[in-house]
Amino acid sequence: MARADILASMARVHVLAAEIEQRLPAAAVQNAELRADLAGLLAVLTCASYESCVKLILNEYAVYHHQMFGLYVESRYDKINSRISLNDLFGYCKTFNPQINEKFKRELGERKRIIERRLQTDIEAAYGQLLRWRHDFAHSGARVTTIEEVLRTHTFAKRVILCLDEAFSAFKTRNTRGSRRRAR
Repeated sequence: MARADILASMARVHVLAAEIEQRLPAAAVQNAELRADLAGLLAVLTCASYESCVKLILNEYAVYHHQMFGLYVESRYDKINSRISLNDLFGYCKTFNPQINEKFKRELGERKRIIERRLQTDIEAAYGQLLRWRHDFAHSGARVTTIEEVLRTHTFAKRVILCLDEAFSAFKTRNTRGSRRRAR
């Protein structure tokens, strides 16, 4: 999947946050409870955008190899619905190709080390935190984060999805069986 497509899908989070800030500024104390609820909704939206990206990455990889494989993957993974933890992502990689799993581990490890060294932030922890906020809000309405925290965490967490895409994309150019078919 093109990196620009992934980033465009995730940009909705920033657009909505800017709209919230414009209409319900954090400085206005009377907005605190509504902003807390909107922060939970923003976490849900963020994770939903990740789910969409995961589905698209898996489907694009499958279609690249064969149109019927793409149709199968599209129906099989149609309802990922929050099954996008790191363990889930590693599981998807293994299912498609153990080499993709190894590539994902390497990409993620390398990106994690760079960001931790430069910015003292663990992208895997940020990713997991967003999933927990999503779960807490979606299942119990818990107000456990702020809009600013969601945006800051998303800035780092989205790199997990970018690493997943890089891993799958690396194997779209390989031709291990002698024939490669593209969907028309």
